[in-house]
Amino acid sequence: MNALQWAIALQILSVALLLAEIFLPSGGILALATTGALVGSLVIGFSSSPLEGWILLGLDLAVFPFLIWWGFKKVETSSMGLPDRLANGGGGEESLQTMVGRTGTTETDLRPVGRVRFGNLVHDGQSRSGFIETGVEVEVIAADGNRLVVKPVQHG
Repeated sequence: MNALQWAIALQILSVALLLAEIFLPSGGILALATTGALVGSLVIGFSSSPLEGWILLGLDLAVFPFLIWWGFKKVETSSMGLPDRLANGGGGEESLQTMVGRTGTTETDLRPVGRVRFGNLVHDGQSRSGFIETGVEVEVIAADGNRLVVKPVQHG
């Protein structure tokens, strides 16, 4: 292989390593390997012929920003990216507000935080006032962030 072929091979390797870094995050190891292959390619290209070096550099300046943009767009729309919204329509404070007034049973001790069961659903619950034992019937009095604030139901 002549110098130009080695330079092109290193360019192809750097593209493959860049895409691998985008889709398989390695903590920067693949990015360093990409940089090494790219610099090596340019050194070989410029040492072979200044024209070859400038052509390789120009291609790099055109191709790499596009590949980075394209790669992040692909990650964003793939299963690796975070969705814009949750499949169940949220699960944030707005949907927990609908739980206010419902009664459930503590599944764990609330000291003051634990788990509360409402039929088939289990949510994080927080006692408004102190300790509530497991198995106690509670009523939701507020939604606070991702927790339901509960109090024991007073019978009688």
